[in-house]
Amino acid sequence: MSVTLNSIAKQGKNGAAMMPIIQGVGRAAIEIAAVLRGAIFRGVLGKAGAENVQGEQQQLLDVLSDEIFLEEMRSTGFVCAVGSEEQEELLVIDEYTRSDYLVLVDPLDGSSNLDVDGPVGTIFSVVKRKTANSERPHVSDTLQSGQDVIAAGYVLYGPALMLVCSVGAGVSGYTFNPSNARFELSHPDIQIPETGGYYSVNESNADKWLDNMDANLERLKQETGLGMRYVGAMVADMHRTLLKGGIFLYPADDKNTTGKLRLLYEAIPMGFIMEQAGGKAMSRNDAVLNIEPETLHQRVPVYLGSKNAVDILFDN
Repeated sequence: MSVTLNSIAKQGKNGAAMMPIIQGVGRAAIEIAAVLRGAIFRGVLGKAGAENVQGEQQQLLDVLSDEIFLEEMRSTGFVCAVGSEEQEELLVIDEYTRSDYLVLVDPLDGSSNLDVDGPVGTIFSVVKRKTANSERPHVSDTLQSGQDVIAAGYVLYGPALMLVCSVGAGVSGYTFNPSNARFELSHPDIQIPETGGYYSVNESNADKWLDNMDANLERLKQETGLGMRYVGAMVADMHRTLLKGGIFLYPADDKNTTGKLRLLYEAIPMGFIMEQAGGKAMSRNDAVLNIEPETLHQRVPVYLGSKNAVDILFDN
């Protein structure tokens, strides 16, 4: 008999509490995947005509995915608020303001790939509120380091629909089986290989990188012989790194001096997954999971990969 998302309830001390929320993520993923498959026929490819809080052009599918995810988190009954990369403010779920958990999400990572039918994904994490349940959830509830994350994961919308997640007891990958409309365990106990694999980065920006990362990367390439692969969607590049080994990096540069990726929506959840899989997650001179968030949309440099690759990159 196949193992489904229900098995999360038996994983670690947080599995039972997290299972309904991760099941909600799965439902959102199925719906988003269906929208993506039919997007060209529904006329929902292209720009939405507005910018998000990051100052980036929103795609129509960014907006739709954001709406779908919020509704599925509402349907769980266990989520009091959602912080989304697409929304400037925290979205409070009024029906469940007394619930214990908040979800942080990048609903459609890599949406610039949509017009060329490239892979995209969803990234999420779950934290427990700090305010009393009698109070209305506040943005301060989201400003927790990766050490306080209870669960995290991502969805890859590729040739197969896959959900990779952790509740703090290792990393498991579930693939959607269309014959029975369920996510089934396909990749148990994912561990990043200690050697081999690839480095993933937009190397055309190397001359603009800060922190001496251009020279550090050259040293890494010479010492490890890693090949280069880069999709331009963090979920796709991270997934390959997790399964094949190597490192994903997004350094700070002259334009993005504090980094480009969002701490709460990308760096922390992916750093949580990477460390649970035996890898390492760094941002400049500190571990990603040790950074105390200051704002909802804070950005940081990100280096995720095998311990060996990350250590070589930072060995100055």
